[in-house]
Amino acid sequence: MSHTVTIALLGHLPSADNRKGLRSQDQDIVMESAGEFAAGLTPAMPLLRAIGPIFRAVYAPATRRHVSSARVLTGLLGLPAPIVDARLNNVDYGAFKGRPLAETPRRADFVETPYPGGTSWSQIAGQWHGFFSDRIRRHDGETVLLAGQSGAAPVMLAHICEGVSLAEALADDRLNVPFLDAGRPAVFRSVWVYRWQ
Repeated sequence: MSHTVTIALLGHLPSADNRKGLRSQDQDIVMESAGEFAAGLTPAMPLLRAIGPIFRAVYAPATRRHVSSARVLTGLLGLPAPIVDARLNNVDYGAFKGRPLAETPRRADFVETPYPGGTSWSQIAGQWHGFFSDRIRRHDGETVLLAGQSGAAPVMLAHICEGVSLAEALADDRLNVPFLDAGRPAVFRSVWVYRWQ
């Protein structure tokens, strides 16, 4: 018997590092961006609140900007508070945190090798596989929202849901979802289907 869960993915609101083009440290979002984002959604709120109940659960990584973003999004959609799970955290860029994005080496070079002072992408993939086995499989036939994530999520969803090798997913620049910022439309950045037997 085949089982499926549909996963909608939204990015996160910017931290101060994001706005400066730096590899983000564990910072909270720029609070005025939340107000700007909410104001931009005003015309779409009736529609968004109407579709909000399709989500049976909302999950978020444990870092501050991701938790805050998820709380803003769930508050706007009238959904229960997000379930925070550290297994959804992005890779730890170690020594590259707080430095310009252009200084970060190619992601595909760190599939098995950890970033200096950080983690490897395969370590993060192991955590995500554990999350899917433990949490996502509880939602057979349902739709869930993965809120407040942009770095690891598209890569991990391509890897886990579509069977793309981790190295290929990391080399695909299309899988780098931008965070949600003021002036950007509030759209689901991607929708994925997870299947298992």
